Amino acid sequence: MTGFGNFSFFCTKNDYSIFRLLKMMFRLNFLVIVVMAVTNHAFVRYYVCAMHTYWFLSVWVILVVLNRFNNNRCFMAGKFLIYIVLNAMIFEIPGAPEKLFIPFHYILDVNGNLNYWIYRSTLDHWATVIGMLVAYNYPYYEKLMTFLDRNDDGINWKVKEAIRLMITGMLITIFVVWLYFILLLDRHTYIKIHPYTSCIPIVVYLWLRNLYPVLRAHHLNLFTWLGKITLETYLSQIHIYMIGDAKKILVYIPSYPLLNFMVATSIYLYISLHLFKMTVFFSSYLLPRDLRVICKNALTAALWLGSCYALSYLITFWSSWGRKKTGFEFMIWNVTKI
Repeated sequence: MTGFGNFSFFCTKNDYSIFRLLKMMFRLNFLVIVVMAVTNHAFVRYYVCAMHTYWFLSVWVILVVLNRFNNNRCFMAGKFLIYIVLNAMIFEIPGAPEKLFIPFHYILDVNGNLNYWIYRSTLDHWATVIGMLVAYNYPYYEKLMTFLDRNDDGINWKVKEAIRLMITGMLITIFVVWLYFILLLDRHTYIKIHPYTSCIPIVVYLWLRNLYPVLRAHHLNLFTWLGKITLETYLSQIHIYMIGDAKKILVYIPSYPLLNFMVATSIYLYISLHLFKMTVFFSSYLLPRDLRVICKNALTAALWLGSCYALSYLITFWSSWGRKKTGFEFMIWNVTKI
């Protein structure tokens, strides 16, 4: 969805501005930075935000370079080829990620290494480019469906149904093969081939979901609504559904698991919605369409946030220093306090 959504936006709106870049970076990272400050967790603890940021930047860079030629299919084919080659060099060559992400060590490390980030980012490193390819070829897919749905173009409807059923049968066959020979593998074996096969069930679902006009005419508003707050729901689940580094379930009502789930879900959705509204509010306030105001707000926010972090570190250091003194030092420290 990162590849599909951002690629579609840039191609349709043709907006590669710094303002758009700042808006997206704020949307993806503002809330997680605040949560980090409250919970004292590492950035990669909420790895989805880090991954969305990285893949969004990759989409923006590949499209913003010489974007006036993006309407040329040959030129775009070259861009896709470069993107695929660079992506393969980063994630397919053993040892490459450890070296390439070293400059971001202080942001992406967990327990002093980059293993967790590399594991998470490698697991789906082809998902974004697949989403981009789907978005780029969506107009041709739409033309195909329009052709199959029309009854007034002089082509026998049986021929069209045969085409529809042939594609459906081929995709279902691929899905069945994936289901029995890939999905049912043990976890460690499956993880190695997941980046190359994870798109299969998604593509099959999308084809079946939009197979006929009657299916395309209906959708669940609940999913549309949840899609708007998906980032907030991810951040909230770790602290509302779970505790203990997401290894235990938070119990509100003991001995009633379903009732506990209902209560937790109500709290979860309510808080996620309000976090989304707060993020949108701060985004509109801090990032208006005026670069001078943006710079002023960024400087003010940096000074304010830096002061808060500095104060918290001083308080932590002072309290820990007081607890680790010898008896004589502790006595002197208490005297000075008095």
